[in-house]
Amino acid sequence: MSPLRRRQLLQLGALSVSGFELSRFLRPANVHAQSKTTPRGSAKAVIFLNLQGGPSQMDMFDVKMGKWAPENRDVRNAPPGYLFPYGLLPKLASRLDDLAIIRSAAAWETVHSRGQYYLQTGHAVSPARLKEVPALGSVIAYESFPHRRTSDFLPPFVAMNYEPSTMYGPLQGEGCLPADASPLTLDLKDRNLPFLLDPKDRPRFDRRWELLNRMDSSRHSLNDLSPEGMRQFHSFGRAVHKMMTNPAISSVIETTPEERAAYGASPFGDACLIARNMVAADAGARFLLVTQPGWDHHGNIYGKDGKGGLYKTCADFDAALSALLLDLRRLNLLSSTLLVVSGEFGRTPGDLTPLAGREHYADTMFVLFAGAGVKGGRLLGATDPTAARITDFGWAPRRPVYPEDVCATIYSALGIDHAKRLTNTPSGRDFLYIDPAAGAKTINFREISELYT
Repeated sequence: MSPLRRRQLLQLGALSVSGFELSRFLRPANVHAQSKTTPRGSAKAVIFLNLQGGPSQMDMFDVKMGKWAPENRDVRNAPPGYLFPYGLLPKLASRLDDLAIIRSAAAWETVHSRGQYYLQTGHAVSPARLKEVPALGSVIAYESFPHRRTSDFLPPFVAMNYEPSTMYGPLQGEGCLPADASPLTLDLKDRNLPFLLDPKDRPRFDRRWELLNRMDSSRHSLNDLSPEGMRQFHSFGRAVHKMMTNPAISSVIETTPEERAAYGASPFGDACLIARNMVAADAGARFLLVTQPGWDHHGNIYGKDGKGGLYKTCADFDAALSALLLDLRRLNLLSSTLLVVSGEFGRTPGDLTPLAGREHYADTMFVLFAGAGVKGGRLLGATDPTAARITDFGWAPRRPVYPEDVCATIYSALGIDHAKRLTNTPSGRDFLYIDPAAGAKTINFREISELYT
């Protein structure tokens, strides 16, 4: 572990972490609900696996057969009674009893940046409100403030491995909410974790912290009339100090070579492993967004000679998700942790393109759920022989499952009333947790209660 240098500490404050400590100045005071819902409240935490780029539904969890498909997908009947690609996802084949697979999901967008925005916020892109709409994780963090315990040292919203390229758009943050609701961001590609404090550096760190508090006397006289920026910065400083100096932070972040190997020894596997540790620590983490890039297979979707393309991304995904499910069950955490898996959209059905790949497709896609009362080992919905259109919606509304329904299900599992709205936003327009206006339609989005029955 390298020592934490002064420059790194400043960078940490500016870039890596935003405040998340409960502050008496920042408790929710402008939240209202027009129509009361009854949240399920079955989960303490949510792990959301974001398959960035749009995975191929007809190769993974809605398997279709065609002349385009290579034989080494090894498609067989899985014990739950449906076709499954053992050649792509061999380890997950033994964990299907934990998974509820929705095959009747659809997206609103086919552009990566807009699709990722929808996936992260549950809202359509509105240029006038881009900086105002908070991420789903930030709303969850905001709702968690009144319930945080003095022993909590982890942020409520953590985002790992998000690839913030121009094509995918930025990671969505707190929007109009306080800085306390923004995500702690971790990049596991180079395993750079600057907030881990080496024990030998602790005396020097404590001296500098004490000196900072003596020199910055303004923070000792803050009150409700102090500038919001100063109050949030003070809250941020206390929060980061609490996390860095808690003895348990090392056991949450540091992992063994054996554990990493079990999760696939990849950045995605490392992030899933740390997500497991954060849930197990029960120290305030409520929404963990773990991103796996690499699913945008416009060309060579099957790679060459069974290498690269879908085989590489599936291998990393298979190892990490199967190990995560196994550990959550082994540690008795699956019953209180909701696991959700989704990309921003699906891939075009039928024959491959001239580049031997598939384009973006919004009409059909899959979403996976597990844990927190979800009944696994089954399918919801069905598509036609090429995965071009939905033939069975698989739930009472008799329409596709949209991102808003996924968000409503997450809110409900965490005990949050998704009918709430925030007032006093910068634009003057209320922010609805779930907005029924979707394009030219108005839809009664709701929890996917069929997952539990």
